[in-house]
Amino acid sequence: MVAAVLLASVACGVSGPTNSPSPDPFAGNYSGQGGGGALPQMRELTKQFSVVHVGMTWTLEDVGSDASPGLVDTGGTDIGFTSRDLKDDERTKVEYMSLGASGTGVAVNASNVIKGLTRDQLAKIFTCEITDWKDVGGTPGRIRIFVREPISATRAVFESYVFGKNKFTYCKDYVEVQDLPQTVSSLQQFPTGIGMVTMSDTTYNNSTIKLLSIDGVAANAQNLRDGTYKIRRPLYLIWQKDAAKLKPAIKAFIDFVKSTDGQKILAAF
Repeated sequence: MVAAVLLASVACGVSGPTNSPSPDPFAGNYSGQGGGGALPQMRELTKQFSVVHVGMTWTLEDVGSDASPGLVDTGGTDIGFTSRDLKDDERTKVEYMSLGASGTGVAVNASNVIKGLTRDQLAKIFTCEITDWKDVGGTPGRIRIFVREPISATRAVFESYVFGKNKFTYCKDYVEVQDLPQTVSSLQQFPTGIGMVTMSDTTYNNSTIKLLSIDGVAANAQNLRDGTYKIRRPLYLIWQKDAAKLKPAIKAFIDFVKSTDGQKILAAF
């Protein structure tokens, strides 16, 4: 009788306990907050890191470069990123590494015949010394100026390149826009408009607008990457100085960004 039971057990495929795969120790949702200029790099880095650690998800937000160091310092976000250089006091609060560079492009409606402008022409257009496209070789029409909000890094790098340390005043009738989507929408609606935009896949591939060459240099990814295009700003990944406060997953992510694989991802931008 015992033998019959054993045979039946074998026939039914009864076996001992099996080993289940160990859960990913980094599983969970992690937050990253910072300047929008670094979002494309952060999205790709976190995406590729999560391919290896499938239990990880990320929530990345554009809260502006000014807010990010404080959030990182106080633990308000797991990791941060800026689309401008770090200020001296910020460097004392966070650790950081380069993510490359982001550029500010000067965009017009795709129907505009103008292909490029000089720095001097830009300065005169945005201060209304030049008010009509015909004065820079374009189709006659009053130029409509769109300017990003004062705290925008996109605006800051534009002003630094175009005006330097010179005092200037924007046209009295310029229109302030709050973000990239609003800028693009404004240029779509007003064919004689001009505005400042972050250079990214979003703007490179948008067929309704056109990025102008500046001082004879095309506003494209290659020229931005090698420094030929000058309206650019550095991008940084930032994290807490106290290593004991870093989550293991965030430390591993930082190591990944520093690795050969991480640097290859950044080199593609």
